[in-house]
Amino acid sequence: MNELKTRMIRKAEKRHKKIFPCAQKSQFEECFTNNSDFVFFWYNTEDHSTHVITESLRKKVRKAIGA
Repeated sequence: MNELKTRMIRKAEKRHKKIFPCAQKSQFEECFTNNSDFVFFWYNTEDHSTHVITESLRKKVRKAIGA
């Protein structure tokens, strides 16, 4: 799992303490989707509600090249 995905999982854990893979997924790695320049991390909480954290890939690329 790459650094961005790991950070997104940690952010969700900090926000909600206990998180679980969404829907019928069994691992967090399965809970990521990409759309254009964004990565979405979908997860459930103890009350069975679904949440999403979004990160821009463009922002990460700019930081990497020093823009």
